[in-house]
Amino acid sequence: MCSTITRLLIVLGIALAVCEATYVQCSRRVPIFTCAKMSCPDAGWAVTSQHYPCVCFEIKKVSGKTKTWFKIELPNGKHGYVTDDHCSGDVPQCEW
Repeated sequence: MCSTITRLLIVLGIALAVCEATYVQCSRRVPIFTCAKMSCPDAGWAVTSQHYPCVCFEIKKVSGKTKTWFKIELPNGKHGYVTDDHCSGDVPQCEW
């Protein structure tokens, strides 16, 4: 019985380590876009100093400049995008 519980706790610990969430924080209020382009409609506003769960980031050129777009999870279950102008986080690059 004890070894079964120990194994279960080890598996749970590994799962939690693998699924550890990464976050993005914005230093000021910025728009959240529906896609990784400035021309996309906004989905709301990022609140200053709030941590947003972040899936990954994409790198795109905007007006000749390279921008990092963080793909964040919104409270309504959808995703949105913020740039690295005033937001930052240690997240992996998107793989598509």
